[in-house]
Amino acid sequence: MILIKRALLSVSDKTNLLSLAQTLASQNVELIASGGTAKALSEAGFKVTPVENLSGNGEAFQGRMKTISFEIASALLYRRDDPQDVAQAAQLGVNPIDLVVVNLYHFHETLIKQAALEECVENIDIGGPTMLRAGAKNFHSVTVLCEPSQYAEFQKEFTAHHGKTTLAFRQKCAAKVYTMTAFYDMAIAGYLTQQSEDVLRYGENPHQKALVLKDPFHPGLAHAQALQGKEMSYNNYLDADFALKTLQDVHAWQSGNALPTAVVVKHNTPCGLAVAETPLRALEKAWKGDQKSSFGGIIALNFPVTEEVANFFSAKFIEVILAPSFTDSAREKLKKNCRVLEVNLQAQSAWQTRSIEGGLLLQQQDSFDLSNEKVVTTNTFNSEKQKLAGFAMLAVKNLKSNAIALCQQEGPEFELLTMGSGQTNRIDCIEKLITSRLQDKGIKDVSHVVLASDAFFPFADSVQVAAKLGIKYIIQPGGSVKDNEVINEANKLGIAMMFTGRRHFLH
Repeated sequence: MILIKRALLSVSDKTNLLSLAQTLASQNVELIASGGTAKALSEAGFKVTPVENLSGNGEAFQGRMKTISFEIASALLYRRDDPQDVAQAAQLGVNPIDLVVVNLYHFHETLIKQAALEECVENIDIGGPTMLRAGAKNFHSVTVLCEPSQYAEFQKEFTAHHGKTTLAFRQKCAAKVYTMTAFYDMAIAGYLTQQSEDVLRYGENPHQKALVLKDPFHPGLAHAQALQGKEMSYNNYLDADFALKTLQDVHAWQSGNALPTAVVVKHNTPCGLAVAETPLRALEKAWKGDQKSSFGGIIALNFPVTEEVANFFSAKFIEVILAPSFTDSAREKLKKNCRVLEVNLQAQSAWQTRSIEGGLLLQQQDSFDLSNEKVVTTNTFNSEKQKLAGFAMLAVKNLKSNAIALCQQEGPEFELLTMGSGQTNRIDCIEKLITSRLQDKGIKDVSHVVLASDAFFPFADSVQVAAKLGIKYIIQPGGSVKDNEVINEANKLGIAMMFTGRRHFLH
């Protein structure tokens, strides 16, 4: 544990400041403060060391400079357990700061009241994030508090440990700092990007504003330059992202023997997917997966778009085409309003983010892995059906849950025959969607097809409905408390079933 002897306080929000100062003063902690914070503490009777005593200078440039200094940053950053750092700090006359209490300028409030550009810029905090991030980096020795809601927990920790804090508490506070500064910086980046008019045409609907922030650490779709066509919209990016990720999955699944692959996406759902011996066959099979939905869709290809490939789209309406490259003659053939993007087929491993009210959800990207697959029924899969089962599971992985995919194989070629997705139960996926789509296509025999489910069957009823269609092969994650009932029903109905041990929900 680290004993707190000196604390630096610089807060725009004075909520519970005096209570915190009283707790610190009770353990004889030196209070160092800037500007208004120093004034508030002094007026309340606390002994305060002005921050300029450390920095060597008072406020400058109408308050833009207060706390940024070599002396303060050094007092926060130097490692207390490193003999070389300790010796250098003594040589420089740097005394450690053990606690930083800072909250940031009210930038978000200036946005809410739609303040002018100049006022928004002046409310971009520089010194606050600098001190917070410096202290948070050195959390092994420094405690950082970035908002008043943390004070009560800190006071409890501080009092219980007689003026000290634990490493676990300090690390928790450091994480809070980097979360806050990330959101703070994101708001600034979004505002300035919007002000520079580097925005998307509109959001999900025409009345919504939208922009794309490009992650400099993970090059990908956001960085792809449109070679021609109208600018990308919010929905274009969402659908293109689904198409590209599905294509990357299939490309990786084929390893070094990548046959031409085509993916068609509509409203965040792959409605066509095919691997074939030639580019045109892959396109034709993928397009026929759901011809109604393919109209106005997004196409992702793992092969160069040549003039011959471009001719395929001559009488079709396509929003975006993603491919490794496009020939000049192909671009001439494509309709001028069709967006054309060159993309990398190597997937970038990164955290996925989704916004919710008041925050972001983060998770690792879902990965495809069949290393734990096993046949759990009396009937089994031959090598060809096992390969098809892998393709089917890959296809269903990229469908909106709940999802069912039916896939078939012809020699080395694979295709998504039909699918049902986005339903609240799997029975509806099969009975209401897949059954009707098979009827529309005039397909009666599906004994050669593999049915894939993105999650386990909670009851045997899904197997029973699949059997009525004529399904003989099923691949699913398994993991239900009723797995044995499901397996027994499959055995009873003469269905071969495989478990993968990996669920692929996609919400």
